[in-house]
Amino acid sequence: MKTERTNTCRAIPLVLALTVTTLALSACGGSSTPSAASALQSSGGTGSGGTGSGGSGSGSGGTTTPAAPTISGTPGTSAQAGQKYSFTPTTTDPSGGTLTFSISNKPSWATFSSTTGALSGTPSNADAGTDSNITISVSDGTQSVSLAAFSIAVSSALVAITGAPLVLYTDVSSGPNSGGENNEGAYLSIFGTNFGNTGLGSTVKVYIGGTEVNSYRYLGPSRGRADVQQITVQVGSLGSPTAGTALPIKVVVNGVTSNTDQTFTVNPGRMLFVSQSGNDATAVAGDITHPYRHVQNGSTGAFDVAKPGDTIVMRGTALTAGAALTSDPTSAASAWTDVSGGYFVRFIDRNGSAPTGASGTGPIALIAYPDEDVYIYESYASGATGGISGVDTHQYTGGKYVTVADLRVEAGGEGGPIDVQTAGLNWRVVNNEVTAVTGSTDTHNLEAGIVGSGTNSFWVGNHVHDIESASPQEMHGIYIDGQGSYEVAYNWIQNVTDGTGFQVYVDDGYASTTNDVSFHHNMISNVNKYGINIADGSASGFVYYDNVVAGAGWGCMRFNTTTLSGAKIYNNTFANCSTRSGYGVVNNDWNFPANALDMENNILYANAGGSYSGGSVGMGSGDGTITHNLFFNGSAGDDNWDSHPVVADPLFVGLSLSPPDLRLQAGSPAIGAGSTAVASVVTTDYLLNPRSSTSIDIGAYTH
Repeated sequence: MKTERTNTCRAIPLVLALTVTTLALSACGGSSTPSAASALQSSGGTGSGGTGSGGSGSGSGGTTTPAAPTISGTPGTSAQAGQKYSFTPTTTDPSGGTLTFSISNKPSWATFSSTTGALSGTPSNADAGTDSNITISVSDGTQSVSLAAFSIAVSSALVAITGAPLVLYTDVSSGPNSGGENNEGAYLSIFGTNFGNTGLGSTVKVYIGGTEVNSYRYLGPSRGRADVQQITVQVGSLGSPTAGTALPIKVVVNGVTSNTDQTFTVNPGRMLFVSQSGNDATAVAGDITHPYRHVQNGSTGAFDVAKPGDTIVMRGTALTAGAALTSDPTSAASAWTDVSGGYFVRFIDRNGSAPTGASGTGPIALIAYPDEDVYIYESYASGATGGISGVDTHQYTGGKYVTVADLRVEAGGEGGPIDVQTAGLNWRVVNNEVTAVTGSTDTHNLEAGIVGSGTNSFWVGNHVHDIESASPQEMHGIYIDGQGSYEVAYNWIQNVTDGTGFQVYVDDGYASTTNDVSFHHNMISNVNKYGINIADGSASGFVYYDNVVAGAGWGCMRFNTTTLSGAKIYNNTFANCSTRSGYGVVNNDWNFPANALDMENNILYANAGGSYSGGSVGMGSGDGTITHNLFFNGSAGDDNWDSHPVVADPLFVGLSLSPPDLRLQAGSPAIGAGSTAVASVVTTDYLLNPRSSTSIDIGAYTH
């Protein structure tokens, strides 16, 4: 893919102060990194020569002491039960020796490595509370240094039911109601809120088309946003409805019924089980006791024999009783590492189709087995191009009607973890945990955790994090690179070290513009470049609302397009953005056409004294409808591009927390101060609380 035009800047990392427990280095000149010349410091050799008593002038000779090692890093100060916590400090050792790490006041739920300093673990609900005064130290055998003491506050994953259950989306949209495990057909995961914590199958029930499902498998946190819950079931016969008919899904919790606007379509297809202990030669379609060994090997793997309507079910590591999917029990050593044609699997030479109810129709799905952690690990060092890929459908057969769901995918190569490629059709990418940690030394990965283009793209409920590369700021979280239509929602994008959180930039070689991008209810935090980038070729049908961007080095939002028309930017919260000179919270680097924007009810919280508007062109009142946005903490007068600005402290619950809590306190000037013109689009807030249509709060959260 082509590299987007960009300007180079230096990111300024935030590190914890060091507590040096031995003799402080002298003559360091204010630098935090000792130079080669100062790696050894003199201890001041003594001598009797040259004294007033006429000594001989001989000395005992100078001795040297190696400089102390260094340790830095910013450990997270919060964790949630059921979610994996991990922190590894960065160290240097001027003496070139072996370093040993130690810890004091280690949380009981965590493990600690004395060779790397890594602190990691998954707390349970019983661990809720605060672990205080944690100190990580490193020693070269002579001298030691420590990070400043820190605390980790663990919050319970137990979910308070605050209203009726709300169903937001599902992983698969269709599947069989017979065959597979126990002849009970497809597995289906349902995502939403207010599902409760216990009682699955008794006080928490699922109905499809008015008939209760046969088997209940999982109730707990999803792989995406931590506050979105997941129920997994096996559908069963469902009363033998007419195939090809979309049936309403209903969740009932303690007798209270959910919405029914999400559907599942019964459609013929086979369940193809795949296990690392399987055998392609003896595999039997639909038989969980006779799985395939390979998803794809070019001839005998499950994908190689798949037909439209089939579901490939990967086996992994079984969760311990009561554990969340996000506990991630599978190590890299036990993960799936097969490679065929450069990828773990490439959707080539066969397509799925729309599910009509007829045999031989329906998407081809790749999903995880319920209650198991399925981990695909394709490191950059292994030589794999990427993890899961489509094709350029202009040139190849394949890449149409594909579902990828419920997996954990690490891929550091230039193809990235999940690459739809070009002009895919009906790709459903749901509830995956996506990383590219092993790409930290790859200079060619100009991609993203999820990337590509296509019509009816549904990229929802994924956790995209620790996306690393050595490329020039061009490895992003989620990246749309061509024409299509897109629903990108309920994703959690964090720790993108060398790129943007979410980007639209048309460079697929076929289209000059793209349209119809709906981006809502996403969390973006700790990215090195832009939080959101609406760039070259972005045109009409852009709707961005109820998103939170907290921590982006070059700005929370950036525009770089001459083709944008009527983009709706509603009720987003932007904070802790831009350490780049000349840039602010929202930035523009190209000439907008008339009426490019409809930007209302956003919170722009600048760094102290920083800019709200930046970029080579900047924001202006002539860019369209810009009104009722709240500005705080930035330069006075830099809000004049808004026709009705609110200039006041939004009173966040906890901006300084890690991660920050950007909900509104009582008395916030954002409460009820928004434009009601957005009411038909913005019906809930980021947390899915309903909004009033007559009194709308500014920002992503309603009070």
